Amino acid sequence: MTTRAPRIGKKLHRRWLAECASDATQASYWRKRLLDSAPGEVFELSRADLSGLSRGSALAVQRYGLRYSATVVDAKEAEPWLSENGCVVFRFWATDFPMVSFFSGNNPASR
Repeated sequence: MTTRAPRIGKKLHRRWLAECASDATQASYWRKRLLDSAPGEVFELSRADLSGLSRGSALAVQRYGLRYSATVVDAKEAEPWLSENGCVVFRFWATDFPMVSFFSGNNPASR
């Protein structure tokens, strides 16, 4: 197996981040894990745990070896509109490329 150039890995992570994060925020498995987590607790979406991901996202994670991390963050870290109406803010990022990130506002009442 050939080693991929870091810039290609970063592009692949950037390409799939929003879709994987969207899947996770809609999956009850990930929402529960994140909403019930302690502050700063980090979870990884990777080949080791594809629960709740769509078929396309799961295949991309497997094929390209993508690894994303997710945690609940202080609302001040994201755009203000993401925390409107009591939403909890999740941050997703490429584990190997922390600057490649995505924020999502999630209503804890809609578990």
